[in-house]
Amino acid sequence: MLTLFEREHLDVNNLAEADTAIRVEQLSLRFGSKPVLENISMSIPKHQITALIGQSGCGKSTLISSFNRLNDLHQHCHYSGKVIINGRDINSRKENVAQLRTQVGMVFQRPNPFPMSIFDNVSYGLRLQGINTRRQLDEAVEQALHDAALWNEVKDRLFEPANVLSGGQQQRLVIARALALQPEILLLDEPTSALDPLTTLFIEELMAGLKKRCSIVIVTHNMQQAARVSDYTAFLHQGRLIEYSDSDTLFTTPRKKQTEDYITGRYG
Repeated sequence: MLTLFEREHLDVNNLAEADTAIRVEQLSLRFGSKPVLENISMSIPKHQITALIGQSGCGKSTLISSFNRLNDLHQHCHYSGKVIINGRDINSRKENVAQLRTQVGMVFQRPNPFPMSIFDNVSYGLRLQGINTRRQLDEAVEQALHDAALWNEVKDRLFEPANVLSGGQQQRLVIARALALQPEILLLDEPTSALDPLTTLFIEELMAGLKKRCSIVIVTHNMQQAARVSDYTAFLHQGRLIEYSDSDTLFTTPRKKQTEDYITGRYG
């Protein structure tokens, strides 16, 4: 097993299989005739936070959606290449996509609680899996809300509608809903862009704690956020992966001029 020091200094361009949460091999994707991703290859490490940065329309959200096949929901989506999780190419026709989405949770830019109680929101996915014993549901909901740092705020309000919560609480509720299924990977697509600075800081601190139990991939337009929270950062431009390394290196001594131009504000 790797030491903490070794984990914080992984070479993501030569990542061992045992330390890899997601391996992407020559992934290309288009919607109709429009290419969105071109020949992406990268390895995302386990139990680390990996940020995807780049200007709007560069393919960040499309890439992260490739990790649990949400792009399949779009008409005329065509892709080639592999996305390998736990030794399986999830792009295979044999892949159980419903099961995949329990292993790879997703949280979107704006909170999207279901029109039901706080308790029922968190337990929703568990019930779909056939878990209906009240004791099991109670324990799982409490644990997930603890993990999302929300339990103390809602423990006496579990059966109130979820829409009574503040925006930041709703986002943590959605995170709890994903965590209830005990995912191995958590995908966060601009999770704080609609939140105030104080709530954003709260979510960032939450992410730092969550990486102990799952691997995290975050899409963000906020480079300061990427530098603060991520262990590794990938810079995309026009559907291509330009540079990918540990965040300290990428933000202080980038290898590519395109990366330097972006993070210094010369374009994008």
